[in-house]
Amino acid sequence: MKTLGLIGGISYHSTAVYYNLINQLINEKSGGNHAAKMLLYSVNYDDFKQLQTKNDWKQIEIMLSDIAINLENAGADCIMLCCNTAHLIANELKQKIHIPEIANHNIQKVGLVGTKFTMEDSFFVDRLADTEIETIIPNTIERTLIHMAILDELSKGSLSAKSKEMFQLVIKNLKEKGAEAVVFGCTEIGMFINQSDCELKIFNTTIIHANAAVEFSLSTKSN
Repeated sequence: MKTLGLIGGISYHSTAVYYNLINQLINEKSGGNHAAKMLLYSVNYDDFKQLQTKNDWKQIEIMLSDIAINLENAGADCIMLCCNTAHLIANELKQKIHIPEIANHNIQKVGLVGTKFTMEDSFFVDRLADTEIETIIPNTIERTLIHMAILDELSKGSLSAKSKEMFQLVIKNLKEKGAEAVVFGCTEIGMFINQSDCELKIFNTTIIHANAAVEFSLSTKSN
């Protein structure tokens, strides 16, 4: 079994989801008392948030790159960023998000919700376009409301009923714009909104990412 190197703490709530899900999947596939071999470096989310607020992605790159090197030196066979927004500097870390699973569902248009950085950057859009999938993002006001709900509520492990209704309305609006499914481009969204709450099929990047990590961990192929 290969060792996974996790960069977490952005936020610790989403990191807990990754930790539990990966171990659960490993155990389901391997049985017995098997669990994942992993190294976890949990950052102080406030440090990340301060840099993110200042849009200082260069310093974020330096911080996360240093952590990735430490994990590699400690024996990690791969590096996982347990945060969608942090993947904006993924190319610098040589770490890619895994979303090709959507291409297997004959879907041509998807909605994308996440932080403003995720929705407004081309990271997800370009990778979906590579598989001939068009991405629809919420309007300016909706993006701001979603972003603030993620920073002020979801990152602290909660979501008010009002904010949940807002997410549902945004997803409904994406459907009216032609989206056939919605990508949860933020780990914490899936903690509070499930398929029964949503008018569109959900693609939860956390689950997709975790499954890819498990496949890598259990693979006998060299990385």
